[in-house]
Amino acid sequence: MSTVLRDPTSEMSSSMRKSVAMPDDLSGKTIALLDIAKERSDEFIDYLESRFTAQGMKVKRYRKASNSKPAAQDIVQSIVKEADVAVVALAD
Repeated sequence: MSTVLRDPTSEMSSSMRKSVAMPDDLSGKTIALLDIAKERSDEFIDYLESRFTAQGMKVKRYRKASNSKPAAQDIVQSIVKEADVAVVALAD
């Protein structure tokens, strides 16, 4: 069975993409934590970071400049180059 995700970045022109297979095991993987810059999302990222590092995983943190805009291309490219898995934190 194939999983297809819809790109939520623009309602005017959505695109369909196949999802990337998730690793079976996170051991030895670098996890990117992207803070979307909403109020208190940093608290959630702090919690995730503590949980992942307690299990011996490497974590890299990133933060968008504003929650109302997509992440800057340089942040996206850094995540692609530096991490194996990304977690995007939402908080409300």
